[in-house]
Amino acid sequence: MPSLPRLRPLSGELLNLDFLRFVASAGIVAYHSVQYFVPREHRAALGERTLGLALFVDLFFVISGFVIAYVYHARVGTFAGYGTFLQRRVGRLVPLHLLTLLASIGVWGGVVALGQTAHHMPSFDPRCIVQTALLLHAIVDCGNGIYFNSVSWSIGAEMVMYVVFPAFAWAGYQARSILLATTLALVVSTAAVGWIKGMAWEHLWPVCRALPSFLIGVSLFYWRDVLRLLPKPNLILATSLPLLIIAMTNSAPDVASLALVYIVVAAAIAADLQGSVVSVVERFSPLGQLTYSIYMWHMIPIMIVMNSIGDRILHAGTGLMLAVGAVCYAIIFVLAYVSLVFIETPARRWIDSWKLFAAAPGAAGARTHPIRAEEIQPAER
Repeated sequence: MPSLPRLRPLSGELLNLDFLRFVASAGIVAYHSVQYFVPREHRAALGERTLGLALFVDLFFVISGFVIAYVYHARVGTFAGYGTFLQRRVGRLVPLHLLTLLASIGVWGGVVALGQTAHHMPSFDPRCIVQTALLLHAIVDCGNGIYFNSVSWSIGAEMVMYVVFPAFAWAGYQARSILLATTLALVVSTAAVGWIKGMAWEHLWPVCRALPSFLIGVSLFYWRDVLRLLPKPNLILATSLPLLIIAMTNSAPDVASLALVYIVVAAAIAADLQGSVVSVVERFSPLGQLTYSIYMWHMIPIMIVMNSIGDRILHAGTGLMLAVGAVCYAIIFVLAYVSLVFIETPARRWIDSWKLFAAAPGAAGARTHPIRAEEIQPAER
């Protein structure tokens, strides 16, 4: 029998970012599942304590901003280049989004058919389903505001970032200092508005939440010459990443965790720019290719295996739930691999093959690295 394809980095240039993407996807899985490992009476307190894990999504936004600028900053200045850019983003994001949307509808439909109810039941309103399919639920609410495969809100927010990315690229090219100053002011003002309104960062309007972090990533690209001079980036990364996880799981203020997110990503970028990769990162960086698959699929196995079977049917205590959780995580991993290799990659290549736009002329000095644009995966997810 032919062997299954091995996971491998798409290039050797962004291994630290690949590693971070996998860590972030694991953190999001933990955010949505850790509550099942403790008795019901302790779940609310644990959920409040670990709410900061949700900021791993913002880490995705930062990485996405940098990677998109890294590959496309000089390739979106024409209509053909911009159109090709959006086509490739659709090819990478939308097929899996639609597939997981259908799977989520099927699972929740089964719940309804069994006569079960849930406190957070998604809306079956056809208008809301269409809105979700078109990724518009990140912009406007519909129905009860709860959507199938709820994590897809960030994909809609990412698409908005991609649509306006040429403006960011132009600003960075024209005046990187102004871009950075504007970005920092946006981060501060967004955090201030959330604080005044009593809203946690993760409860902000999706586009408003994505914009500051995505712009931070774009700005880091235009300041890459400074990052190349950062001393001991691996040490900074090895120190700041554990601090970030501690902050996220101990009710630290969102602003503190968000600042650590930016430090972690900046250190990883600096290490990649300097070609500095430690053995642990090199070993686990190929798993970064599963990031989007894990992110988009993980809610369904958690709902079926841990929530329905482990919690509701088996009434599992901590010991048994650890075994159930291990099975659930293995299912997520296998499902993500199968999805990437046999569904997402063929679908992306098929959509990329459509000749919708004339070939964009390459700009001199547009890229100084061998990564092919069509192979870059979204950092979100």
